[in-house]
Amino acid sequence: MRKNRFLEYDLIGKRVRILTHSDPSLVGREGIIILETEKTFLVKAGDNAFSVYKPNGIYEIDFKRRRLTICGDALIGKPIKRLR
Repeated sequence: MRKNRFLEYDLIGKRVRILTHSDPSLVGREGIIILETEKTFLVKAGDNAFSVYKPNGIYEIDFKRRRLTICGDALIGKPIKRLR
């Protein structure tokens, strides 16, 4: 199985848009990822920040002038281990 190259990037500072999520109040929200843990993102949108549980959603993330749609299950794990 081929490893996805996007998994090697640091997600902090990337723009994210929530396409689907088990929490309907998060669908359509977007902002900049300011913190990433094993299973969550902290996203800043304007003056507010909100937490997102990764496994329950599908996200559109901007990577170097490209937008990738990523299932949250692919992002589970400690960020430092993903970057190795």
